[in-house]
Amino acid sequence: MIKYTCLFLFVCTTQALFGQVSHYEGKITDASGKPLKDAAVIRVSDKVLLSFDEPINSRGRTVVHSDAKGVFGINLNDRDKIQVWKYPVQLPTTYLLYEFRSDPFDKSGGYLVELVAAKEQHTDVNLFPIDSSITTGSPRPVVFRNNGGSYYSLEEKKNRVYIHQNPTPGYGLLDINLTLGGLISKADDRVKLQTDYVQGHAVGGKLVASNDVPYSWGPSATQTGLPTVYNNKNIYRNGYQTSTTLDMTYKQDGLGKFYGEIEYTKKQGVFYPNKTNSWGAQLNYSPQLRAGHRLQVLNKFNQSDEKMPMIGNNYANVLMGAYLSPINFDAKSQPNVIISDVYANPWFLLQNNRDNQFNQKYLGTLKYDWDHSRFFLGAQLNYQYQQNALDYGLVGNIARGNQDIFVNRKLKTRLFDTNVQGKYYLAKGKKLYLQGNFWYKNQWMSLDRSVAGVAPVSLLHQSSEFQAGLVAKEFDGDNGNWAFDLLPSILVSNKSKNKTAFNFVGQLERRFNFDLFDWGNMITNVWGQFNLSHLEPNQINNDIQFSLMRYSIKDFQSFLPVDELLLRDPVDKLQRKINYEFGASLKRQLLTLEGNFYQFYVKNGYVPLWQGNQYRLNNAVDYQQKGFTIAISSHFGAFNSPLRWSPRLDFHRYVNKVDKINVESDRIQIAGMQEISKNYVVGQPIGVIMGTAYERTADGQLKVDKDGYPIVAPEQKILGNPNPDFALIFGNALQYRGIRFDFDLEWSKGGKVWNGTRQMLNYMGRSMEASTERLLKDQLFTGIDPQGNRNHKLVDYYDPALGTENNRWVRYGLSGVAEDVIEDASYLRLSSVNLSRSFDLSWRYLKKIDLTLYAENLMYWSKYKGNYPGASLLGQRNAVGLDYFNSPLMKTFGFNVVLNF
Repeated sequence: MIKYTCLFLFVCTTQALFGQVSHYEGKITDASGKPLKDAAVIRVSDKVLLSFDEPINSRGRTVVHSDAKGVFGINLNDRDKIQVWKYPVQLPTTYLLYEFRSDPFDKSGGYLVELVAAKEQHTDVNLFPIDSSITTGSPRPVVFRNNGGSYYSLEEKKNRVYIHQNPTPGYGLLDINLTLGGLISKADDRVKLQTDYVQGHAVGGKLVASNDVPYSWGPSATQTGLPTVYNNKNIYRNGYQTSTTLDMTYKQDGLGKFYGEIEYTKKQGVFYPNKTNSWGAQLNYSPQLRAGHRLQVLNKFNQSDEKMPMIGNNYANVLMGAYLSPINFDAKSQPNVIISDVYANPWFLLQNNRDNQFNQKYLGTLKYDWDHSRFFLGAQLNYQYQQNALDYGLVGNIARGNQDIFVNRKLKTRLFDTNVQGKYYLAKGKKLYLQGNFWYKNQWMSLDRSVAGVAPVSLLHQSSEFQAGLVAKEFDGDNGNWAFDLLPSILVSNKSKNKTAFNFVGQLERRFNFDLFDWGNMITNVWGQFNLSHLEPNQINNDIQFSLMRYSIKDFQSFLPVDELLLRDPVDKLQRKINYEFGASLKRQLLTLEGNFYQFYVKNGYVPLWQGNQYRLNNAVDYQQKGFTIAISSHFGAFNSPLRWSPRLDFHRYVNKVDKINVESDRIQIAGMQEISKNYVVGQPIGVIMGTAYERTADGQLKVDKDGYPIVAPEQKILGNPNPDFALIFGNALQYRGIRFDFDLEWSKGGKVWNGTRQMLNYMGRSMEASTERLLKDQLFTGIDPQGNRNHKLVDYYDPALGTENNRWVRYGLSGVAEDVIEDASYLRLSSVNLSRSFDLSWRYLKKIDLTLYAENLMYWSKYKGNYPGASLLGQRNAVGLDYFNSPLMKTFGFNVVLNF
């Protein structure tokens, strides 16, 4: 579902699992397909409003208005009725009446039927659910019965809603959708390599070409008479993905509703071995029971098989080999030829990669609820089985023969959980009620690895939670309504030594209309939220990349044994989070303004620490974060013109810091390697980057050695904050009749990133920077010399007489000085472009075609001297801000076609 406002997001979080209250989001257009702005959607009793002058905020009624995109959102119970008005000034007597039918299998949470007892009618207003995969859609035909007992079907044809009378009870309808999708992806590799100097180094004061050294510090290509300069970055191919989905819905009065879906996807990645095949199936059934009773059965199965998944450092090693291969060597045509002992031939790694990942998952759900006029009772049972088989490792070095190291990892999970919910209504209309919930979860996991000395592991954990409290939904006020939740709960878990914890959900909302400065009617929402929650730790951490923290940069191309994070013993305490949030929204005609402020505190935060020759989970850190968001949206169009422009600005800014470290250490690593990492440091932002830096005097001046170069400090220092200053998204929608064009611009300002790729390329002599600056002579590093005086010693960045090991970059070793390559992470990105069109047909079997063309990451702008600064090291969630041969951003061009039969 599309979340349009802070209010909607707030309301969504209050839905109960059994959700008699569903947050329905829909879209209203006119007959030409243009969105209707400020159309009134009113939740009413059985009696409709015959005049807009009638009070619409009286007991039992709720009103919302569609925004510039024609979109509205409203909380509905099963069988609630809503009335749809056009803008009252234009057509004060036009209305439609619908009844909401809750359905958890429907992508919109339910569907609407029009309550019209006529043989055939049509209107010039369309109302259909918002679907996240289709820009615009239409309601599927449904069968319903009016108060007189006659049967009617509802369908949309040629932008009109038709109601047909069916003389035979039990009339069934079959709805079929076929979705075809495809995309092509291309790597946007922006790392620039030098093409002037061959593999070699300085010998006896001269530059010598040599195939037995790792460096490209040899003579120029013109001096050696090299006939061809090879581009060893040619490791990419165009990736593609095709998908086919067939879903069918059959509904028959007296029998119920069946829904089935089958999906197949085939993918080819941009690296030669990467391929994925996946398929899934789903079968749901909801029988028709007597009024107030409902039963649903859901079964879902997925399976995928991927060759060369992003596991360990396999992708990074390929990129490293490609970037460092010298210009005088053709790696692609000689994949089995060694380049050096320091880096591998990228094509050898690609052709011999045997990493593979196989996943299977089954989910079964049984759900029953009973909604009475005085109470509600529901129960849900879930069973989930998942298995993951992973082969990962390292292909042996060409020179050493068959010395491959591979590990097989098998993980199985069984999860059983149940939920029972009850409500007792205290007020008419079900607006005030006591609510109780009980959850129980039983989870079993087993892990088996083909590693000597590592025994299979089996873990079993259980937890339960009881919640009871008071809930109010849209209580009437003088000029609006109130809503609130007060829900305390007790959590019992064997994952913690302190087995019990207290949780609380508190939310308050006030909605009212007013006229300010004679500007016209305004709709305002003000709300607040307080949550106290405890997070149970995972039994097994499937992010198996974090163990890189134990290793050095020089170990990167070696096989790095993956260290599992297992919850063998209960943690001391459950991680606690206290969250405050306040927000407001203001809507007037063409303009909507929304904003919220939030702050949360995390106590006893989970952190993996290396203890006793293994990683263990500890309550090691306390931290906090606060921020705010502002969203402005509007709608523009010329009078009587079918062209409409709907822009939206979303602004988000936040700051965070570490309050306390609960172990004996001045910092805790989050991600990275020994020489460079993200960390928890008291008083600093979360994930602050620390690494090697130059030594400075008390007043900040560089200390310079006798050779004229800066001295490296003995301890690591704080180098930068990876968190951005703010993020801004500028979304746009242009509509012309039935055609819609959307594009989004994303601006991330500030933040720092460590460009380790640039550091390594400088060390090896393969970067454009090293190619240009190696010729610089008589350079001065401003600072203080060993005698305490101002430094006056000039240096040549690469003097062959001093040898390769003493040049500007190699002298600091393979890992270099991290301070040299800390860069600004700001970027502006055209994140998405979409063009969509719906075609309503009059064919006998094919009723509608929805076509979407899209592009993602079409272009971006950044001063960063590497690939995309928003990427993360080895794909780790917590490693954004560290770049060591990270994969480039992918440009994607695709299409999606939905055929409705």
